[in-house]
Amino acid sequence: MTLEIRPYREEETEAFYRVPSIVFGSYTGKPRDLSQPGRVPPEWSLCAFEDGELATTYGAFPFTIRLNGAPARAAGVTYVGTLPWFRRRGHLRKITEFDFKRRYEEQMEPIAILTASISGIYHRYGYAVTAFRDRYSIDPRWISFAPSLPKPEGAWREISADDPQVIKDIYRKFAGDRNGYIHRAQVMWASGALGLAPGFGPDMGKGMLAVYEEGGVPQGYATYSTKFFETFSDGAGEGQRVFVRDIAWLTPSAYRAIWQHLKSFDLATRVQMFAPVDDPAPDLLLDPRELHAQRFDWILGRIIDLERALPLRPYGATGRIVFEVRDAMCPWNDGRWSLEAGSEGAAIARTKESPQLTLDISALALLLFGTIAPSRAVRIGRAEASPDAPLDLWDAMWRTKHAPYCPDGF
Repeated sequence: MTLEIRPYREEETEAFYRVPSIVFGSYTGKPRDLSQPGRVPPEWSLCAFEDGELATTYGAFPFTIRLNGAPARAAGVTYVGTLPWFRRRGHLRKITEFDFKRRYEEQMEPIAILTASISGIYHRYGYAVTAFRDRYSIDPRWISFAPSLPKPEGAWREISADDPQVIKDIYRKFAGDRNGYIHRAQVMWASGALGLAPGFGPDMGKGMLAVYEEGGVPQGYATYSTKFFETFSDGAGEGQRVFVRDIAWLTPSAYRAIWQHLKSFDLATRVQMFAPVDDPAPDLLLDPRELHAQRFDWILGRIIDLERALPLRPYGATGRIVFEVRDAMCPWNDGRWSLEAGSEGAAIARTKESPQLTLDISALALLLFGTIAPSRAVRIGRAEASPDAPLDLWDAMWRTKHAPYCPDGF
């Protein structure tokens, strides 16, 4: 067997998209419509060719994400799949090692993120689940806020998908200090917030775009679809469903106004949406159990180059950490490091000092994204701390303003 790892070529386009369509169960035998959004051009791909036949596909979008409110370059890994008759031969591991080494040597994105059909696959490559999401499914009749909260006094207006600039402006302000949100290119707007809702299944109906204003100033939006179902898997039987694609708000009253807007769908039996784990709804609704919230793993993150990745994000307190990282796949990360962080930024360097914290590269990704605090990592066995480790200080340093979350699929 001969194995070649390289990008696919233009004449191999159909073969490239055939692989993930077979892997994920959408294969029809017809060529892919290349006019559809989300295409991975050859230069963003890596493939494994076994004896000249395309066996494994892999792509990565060049994203910019918010990392505790600061911009950070991240490779959005996607279109990963191996044809069944080529599996269990290590093709994906070889591609991943090749890609990580290339990104390190060429100073490309120092972080990788992805969504996974089976997250356990990627833990083997140093990834960790860095962001979860909650799925709500609520009868709109149960949408009521605590009586101490004032009712929103603004107004709603519908806008056209042909001119969604006001929505984009709100999103940019909303995402500015967030953690994990992607800088959306036009193709992401078209296929996500302004297109079909990811994760809810096909044919969710035509979308609606609504903007909330206070004193004529836009302060929030909701994009959603409505559709009638004779049967549905949520246990509510037949009826209308409201599928919320995307929301953003700039004031607390705008957040409450979004829910009041969703409550106005009198014929709906369910409003369904995804939300971050620190979403305000459970703390504001009179009957939060009616959200029927279910938690799912969502974004997996991997630090490719920790020397460039760790200084990217703001830190919550001034301090110094000496830690040791274990990373078998990316040996340039392996070893002892000192991190000094404060209001003026952060600096990282190799050190020979004894480590106060020892952890795997996947656990370090959890700290980088603010998924868990260092003290929790120690308590649950994902890190080891020396007796004099200042865990309270470290918790303050690594704390993020918002829980990590990404409203987009890719």
